[in-house]
Amino acid sequence: MPIGSFGNSLWRPLTRPGLLGYILYAASIIFFLSESAASSAASIVRQLQYLSVTYIVCLVILTISSAILQRAKALSLRLLSIGLSMWMLALCVHSFTVFPMTTISLFAGFLIIEGSTLDMPFSLGISLALILMYAFPSLIEAVAGKNVMIAENAPVPRLFFRLGASLELGVIALGSSLARAVFMRGQEAQATVHHLDTTINQLSKINQDLQHYARTIDEEAISRERNRISREIHDISGYRFTNVIALMDAAISMGGRDPERLQELYLAARNQARDGLLETRRALRALRADELHIKHGLSAIYKICSVFEQVTNIKITIESGNIPNSFGPDIDMAVYRLVQEALTNAMRHGRATAVSIYFWIHDEMLEIVVQDNGIGAQQVVKGIGLSGMEERLAAFGGTLETGSVPEGGFRLKAQIPIATNPTAAGRALPDNKSTFITEKAKNEYRAENKGTPRR
Repeated sequence: MPIGSFGNSLWRPLTRPGLLGYILYAASIIFFLSESAASSAASIVRQLQYLSVTYIVCLVILTISSAILQRAKALSLRLLSIGLSMWMLALCVHSFTVFPMTTISLFAGFLIIEGSTLDMPFSLGISLALILMYAFPSLIEAVAGKNVMIAENAPVPRLFFRLGASLELGVIALGSSLARAVFMRGQEAQATVHHLDTTINQLSKINQDLQHYARTIDEEAISRERNRISREIHDISGYRFTNVIALMDAAISMGGRDPERLQELYLAARNQARDGLLETRRALRALRADELHIKHGLSAIYKICSVFEQVTNIKITIESGNIPNSFGPDIDMAVYRLVQEALTNAMRHGRATAVSIYFWIHDEMLEIVVQDNGIGAQQVVKGIGLSGMEERLAAFGGTLETGSVPEGGFRLKAQIPIATNPTAAGRALPDNKSTFITEKAKNEYRAENKGTPRR
């Protein structure tokens, strides 16, 4: 491994939750300088240079092993770094008997680092072993022998001081483990939110594709049926007119001879023309029926709402008020796209469970209100969707208002002047046909959603 990469791998843990531990390591330098100066002045340390080298070695090895502990994934490396760190801390307890703050800062720093790295049961076990090591240094002296670098009359911390410091270290260890648990829960929550956002975006895309498919599949089927009927009309007219022409040519060629035969030819030609007219009318009636089944205007709105409700299980309420079924292809498409985008935003951003859509004509102004019960938005940031809505409405002199509502949720209100738009001016008040188509669309919407399984 290159030296630079190794250095980066050791430096990266410093930015993690154990940063406070490294700060305490650094603070131990100040404590050591202060306590060593005081001890030297009181002549209670026999070889200060030896203790200084010992401290530097302990601090460097402890820092490196702590960084490896945070960075390593393999269990063997973690166990090695823990053993090395505990050895250095034991050396600190044995060597720095008269340097209590230095020892406490090193212990507290490592407890924070290992508590923020290891799982709670394992971390608390190591913390307990370290706290017992600090509280009872006589156990280490029994193994390593007495520290001859310290004068016999040197004042050592009393038992109560060590017990109080041990209690403080215990609180630090427990707090560090709890902080790690909270931090991990926060990371898991962020990952879950990111996953949900990604899923919702994917569902929104799928929902838009389904809406587009639901709108186009009928038009494609009707287009195929129209082509079939067009071919049928072509075949009918070609066959019938060919027969009529042949009969008339035969009558002309007779030159007035044989009146009875002429009468038969005339009757046959008449029958061919009559049958051709009847078949053509039948085909044209089928074309007219297809036109009535194409979703336009309010019928298209009911259609996409039906698909949206079935796919997302979001309850949609539509109040069509006093509007006709259609305002012309241009305004119909603008309203269709506006409702489609509002439904998508209610699911993707608002996390809504219900959406209400209101239409009303007042003072020659078409008003469309889409309101959901989602989380709302403290500040509305206009993205491509809202900007696209405004652009479509602006083409007709319309306006768009958006924002949260006091009772909760998000509200979108659009206004389109009817009188200034020639394609919609003659349709501002619903006639009998428009009312019939609107009621038919409502019935289809209710029929499609009747018995829909709730997920």
